Amino acid sequence: MILRPFSKLLTAACLALATPSALAAEQRPLVIAGGEVTGYYFPVAGALCRVINKDHPRGMTCTVMPSSGSAANLAALRAGEVDLALVQSRAAQLALAGDEGFHDAGPMPDLRALMALHGEVAVVLARPGSGIEQVGDLKGKRVNLGRPGSFQRVMAETVLDAAGLSQGDLSVLVELDLNEQVAELCQGNIDAAVFTGVHPMTEVQSAIEECGATLVPIRAKSVESFLRKSPWVARFVVKGRTYDGQKSDIPALGMKTLLVTNRLSSDEVADLMQTVWANFGALTRLHPVLNDLTRAEASRDGIPIHLHDGVEHTPSRSLETSEAEKSRKK
Repeated sequence: MILRPFSKLLTAACLALATPSALAAEQRPLVIAGGEVTGYYFPVAGALCRVINKDHPRGMTCTVMPSSGSAANLAALRAGEVDLALVQSRAAQLALAGDEGFHDAGPMPDLRALMALHGEVAVVLARPGSGIEQVGDLKGKRVNLGRPGSFQRVMAETVLDAAGLSQGDLSVLVELDLNEQVAELCQGNIDAAVFTGVHPMTEVQSAIEECGATLVPIRAKSVESFLRKSPWVARFVVKGRTYDGQKSDIPALGMKTLLVTNRLSSDEVADLMQTVWANFGALTRLHPVLNDLTRAEASRDGIPIHLHDGVEHTPSRSLETSEAEKSRKK
């Protein structure tokens, strides 16, 4: 009779000792591959972590890993070093298929998107007196497309394609670095140049101030068909007053930043995204590049790869879909 109480006490003591380990096991470390600390990816990933660490869905504790950008983030995801990554939409599409720079590593068939975030937007800037008022007017002009292989070049060629133009339609194809094109534009050595980044850009403002360069709307009948065959490209608007003297909104094109994974389960993603949507307003206030992001844009625009199954299982998904449908009808 004496042994039973002792046995119960021993069992209770063992359970008490096991409790801290059990609690620790419930914690789920989550690592997001961001970007350079001085860039945009790192603080945006940090904003996501702040939202996740507020509610700790499924015991998740989020940290950001700095990196050199999309390619490094996808490599880290492939190697199992991180759980989530921020990547350019085009990089996600190429990695999924194992194309171009991802050919040697091979396809990532299990790569899935959770949401779209901020974008890097291409605008066309024309010198005064160039006669360029619409993007189609680039035909027969001297245009800087940027260095071959550069991000600026990719986006400049994207703008030409969207306008229904080819490099052969230009009178002179120029290949200057971004930091060279303002001087060449204002000196009249080129008629137009493509500037891509997060707006407002210092280089664009400089060209406007120094020589009265103007923003050219990227608007043409060919844009719609181009977007259908190029799902990694999204429509953007550079809002009026973004730059001095800019009175109206300027239609533009660009790439979205995507939050992607190849590791998280459907249940993990569903709980994580439920936290994100529940705190979406707070998320958009945590960094200026997120200020104008809407739920509808975050759930559909510029996402060229499949959404994760867990996104579809998120309770807030019906609200996102409803907003997206309303946006399409406008």
